[in-house]
Formats: sequence, structure tokens, C-alpha cells
Amino acid sequence: MTDYLTYEQPLNERIRTFLRLEKLFNQFTFHVKHGSAWDNPIAIDAITDILSFTTRSDIKLEVLKELERQHSRLERLSKRPQIDQGQLTSLLDKQTTLISRLQSNTGQLGQETQSSELLNAVRQKSSVPGPICDFDLPAFHYWLTRPESTRREQLQQWFSPFQVLEEAITMIMDVLRNSTDETDETAVKGFFQKVIDTNQAVQLLHISIPTTHNCYPEISAGKHRFSVRFMINPNPYTRPEQFTEDVDFRLKICSV
Repeated sequence: MTDYLTYEQPLNERIRTFLRLEKLFNQFTFHVKHGSAWDNPIAIDAITDILSFTTRSDIKLEVLKELERQHSRLERLSKRPQIDQGQLTSLLDKQTTLISRLQSNTGQLGQETQSSELLNAVRQKSSVPGPICDFDLPAFHYWLTRPESTRREQLQQWFSPFQVLEEAITMIMDVLRNSTDETDETAVKGFFQKVIDTNQAVQLLHISIPTTHNCYPEISAGKHRFSVRFMINPNPYTRPEQFTEDVDFRLKICSV
């Protein structure tokens, strides 16, 4: 069975933000699960980065808009006989629940987390190059010596205000990624170009290449077309070069 490596290119700022948050959620989950004193600071970094998104922009409104937009589009599919009505109804119900939860969450997401004195002290020290040492913040050094279960519980408490945001963005991205089937494509001499159907609200390009290929894609997209240039870089001290052989890959042009 062939293994594939996936690359994604967002086509608008909203999806770009969702991808960044999705990665932060995954970073938090991974390092909380491992739970060591080395993992905990990285989990905290994820929380503080999420806070930066929620305090500098109205991310809740953006998520609500996209959920409602997808919900409206999917409702129209319910009239098509070839659609699995049971699966679609379940998805629509989940979207409705998430929309209601977000709407009932008054105020700014993460206000409770922002009130943590220890977390705010860590955020301030994080702007200094290098790790936070015991002489920088003795209280944090002490916290890292607490039992793993205590630290995990505290981290989950700090993260809990963002739980609904994580669930909503996960659903949005799952719907978007599964909105179309993959097609098999070939980049002739490492280059591929395709016109974008302007009648579709294309939001994400999803490219998968076999791990046996020693190259990676650089994706450039505009309103009317996109291009993929496959590059090689065997020596990180030199500039990457375009791959000169044909590259077979899989493509999804995701829109809802």
C-alpha cells in the first residue's frame, strides 16, 4: 500500500486562520498526552498562541459565519435523491448544535484563561529568546515539578474555553476536505496548472504525493487558476530546484 504525504493550500484568509488553529489544537493535544515537564511548556505555548487569535480578532464570528454558510449549502443537498439522507441529517444536527453553543458563549473566548496569573507570567517571559529558566520564573519551575496528573488537569482547565472552537473548526475542515473526490493528476516535468471554476467557492487545495517521491509541491493560486511546481532540495545549504521528471499525484479542489 502506497503511503502519501499531504500538502494543503488555503485560498482565503479565513481558511488560513482555521488551519493555523487546527495545528495549534493538535499541538496541544499531542503534548498534553505525553505530559512530561518538557512537553508541558509546548502545550502552554499552544494555549497562548490560541489566546492571541481569540484576543486580536473576532474568531468566534468567523467560525459562526463559516458554520452557517456550510449548513445552508448542505441543507440544499437534502433535496437530492442520491444523497445519504441519514448521514446528512446527522451532520446538519451536529452543525446546528455547534452553532447554538457558539452563540450562547457570550463575551470573548478564553476570558477565564486570560485571568490566570501564572499563564500570563509565562506569556510575558515567552517573548524573551531562549527557554524559561527557573531564575526567570520560579513559580513556573515549581509548577513543572507538580504531579503529572495535577499539571494535566490544569492544562485542560486552561484549554476548556476553546473546546467548542476546536470542535467547530474540526467539523468545518472535515466537511471541506470531504467535499470532493480525489483525482489522479500528473505534473509534466514537475509542473501542473489548472483553471479554477469560478462558479464554485473553492477554499482549499489538497495535494497528496507518494512518500517515495523525493520532491515537494510549491502551490501558487489566484482567483482564476492555480499552479503546482514540484521542487527538490537534496542539500539544505543550496536553493531548491524544480523537479524535471513527471510527478504523479492526487488532487482535491475543495469547495462547499
